[in-house]
Amino acid sequence: MKTISIRELHTHTGLHVRAASREPIVVTDRGETVAVLQAPKMVHMPGRPFPKRDRSAMPVVQTDSGTVISEDRDR
Repeated sequence: MKTISIRELHTHTGLHVRAASREPIVVTDRGETVAVLQAPKMVHMPGRPFPKRDRSAMPVVQTDSGTVISEDRDR
């Protein structure tokens, strides 16, 4: 298990969060353990995950969205 300081976590957050998906990382503050970063388990995730959106099933609109919004605002 890898150990890092809070300062190191702040400096390279993205790097350490991605690394935590492979192995737990212990975060320390002045040598004392304050947190453990690790990949979530399905048990910890309430409800169902959002399904991926199928963009091919979405309607195709030829109008610019800015025009539609402006017309709606003017009413």
